[in-house]
Amino acid sequence: NYKIMKNCFYLLCFLCILTACQKKNLSGPIQVDLTKTENAINYSSFVDSATIVTLELSDSLPINGASGLFFDDGKLFVKDSGQEGIFVFDEKSGQQLAHLNAFGEGPEEIKRIGVWCLDSFQKHICIFDKADMKVKEYDYAGNYISSFPMEYFLLDMVKLGKESMVCFYPIFAGHEQPEGVWLDNMGHFNKSISSHVTESCRFHYFPIMYNWNGSSAYYYDRNWDELSLVTNDTLQLLYTFDIKQAIPLSVKGERDLTPQKLDGRSIVHQFTYSNNFILFSFHTFHQDDMSQKDITWMLFDKRKRTVSTSKSLINDLNAEYEIKGYGLFYKNDHTWVRVDDSLDGKIQLEYLYLQ
Repeated sequence: NYKIMKNCFYLLCFLCILTACQKKNLSGPIQVDLTKTENAINYSSFVDSATIVTLELSDSLPINGASGLFFDDGKLFVKDSGQEGIFVFDEKSGQQLAHLNAFGEGPEEIKRIGVWCLDSFQKHICIFDKADMKVKEYDYAGNYISSFPMEYFLLDMVKLGKESMVCFYPIFAGHEQPEGVWLDNMGHFNKSISSHVTESCRFHYFPIMYNWNGSSAYYYDRNWDELSLVTNDTLQLLYTFDIKQAIPLSVKGERDLTPQKLDGRSIVHQFTYSNNFILFSFHTFHQDDMSQKDITWMLFDKRKRTVSTSKSLINDLNAEYEIKGYGLFYKNDHTWVRVDDSLDGKIQLEYLYLQ
């Protein structure tokens, strides 16, 4: 009996160690090699169905491109990539409801849009005017409400609480202002949420930093290739990605970064999160043409922890319509939206309803 109990004890210890090792492996970095591409990533591998919605624009309201998309209260908000401001549409009909382009030098006008977000509590559009360091608020019809000065500069922001804002500045600032992610109350620093920034964090790539679902946000830190869940006062690491072609921190930390140093290196362009999948687009730099859009798609299956990469993202569920461009946006954990803004007088949205 003693020998049997002893053997059972050793077996139990072995199983505990094995389980711990397995858990450690499961929580380790996700390995990504962008050169190991497949012919295509097909919708059928992660999408249940897809539908097309058309947003009509009048000739007097051109749009250069969609650089941001938010959804709230049955409305769709589109930020123009040029100087046309923010368009508001009825999500179901595609009818334009408002156009926020109050540019000018007045106190209720916008000098230069830095970043923007929605306040779903007050139903306000919040714009950080980086020309005068103020957050200016407008209602969903585009009417001015109020403004307040910001104590520090920021590169993105998201409204997750009624009286506070989560701010992002993932660049080394020499400790002259908050770095990383912090909580702001009406323009005043409240507390740091994450300050994972070093002197090597000098390189900034501008496309979206987070997916917003109203009460929280999924934030991608391009310094460390970490994906985290951000609430009003916490940050929880979800995944780390080990990307073979990533820009090394030693290069990101250089003050005078040359095209030669970035040649062949890649960085996350956009991403969308869901219950079962995360879809990324990566931009690869080429020293001969730094403006070239060389995009590689990467689909991460969270359940299987598998990675698929390809230059092509194909709608094999319905081949009648093919989205042009790389615009990819998050609506919620079950729905993503691809955008074709290459058409005159209208914007085509492809809603992807996920598995």
